[in-house]
Amino acid sequence: MDMSMDTDEIYLLEDSRNKIGCHDAKNKYFQEHNIKVMRSKLPFGDYGIINKMNVLIDTKANFLELENNLTKQHIRFRKEIQGANDFNIGLVILIEEEDYYADLDTFKNWYRVPRWKSDGWKTVNGKRYKTHSKGEQMTKVDIDAIVKAMKTMQEKYAVIFKFTTKEKCGADIIDILHTRYDEYNDYFQKKLKEIRSKK
Repeated sequence: MDMSMDTDEIYLLEDSRNKIGCHDAKNKYFQEHNIKVMRSKLPFGDYGIINKMNVLIDTKANFLELENNLTKQHIRFRKEIQGANDFNIGLVILIEEEDYYADLDTFKNWYRVPRWKSDGWKTVNGKRYKTHSKGEQMTKVDIDAIVKAMKTMQEKYAVIFKFTTKEKCGADIIDILHTRYDEYNDYFQKKLKEIRSKK
């Protein structure tokens, strides 16, 4: 983020359905840079800037949350993107991960599904059972298929998937919604025009 910019002019909207205490790193960044944040129910996504609502950001806590959106919640997720596009809004899906990935291909080549760090147990009818073994992957994910689905959505809709880290997410939100808003908005408006011309 350009440290010389006047952050007094930024009025960030945060969706009121974002859970308090789950976004501390982002909120710390906003406070440190004097960015005013107003919580309000947004029709799409998690963040926007007043008077610049043609680009919104939907944050994901990690890739596994997005994977769930693209598999088990695919219809709802697709409808949200379509709904935003119907109102001339482009969505940036900002995925927080431990490591930064420059693009989808870099992610596909380098991402590894997190592994359990400790054993878990459950009790059924008085007997204890191990729920997973230390070191096992938390879930089985077909990375190639998910990245292919992300690329397909980027082709069909005004949506962009980007990676960030928890520490960098606040700065990336302001970079997308304020510093580079015109760039993103221009891309989305051209994409929307292209989509409508095919109907």
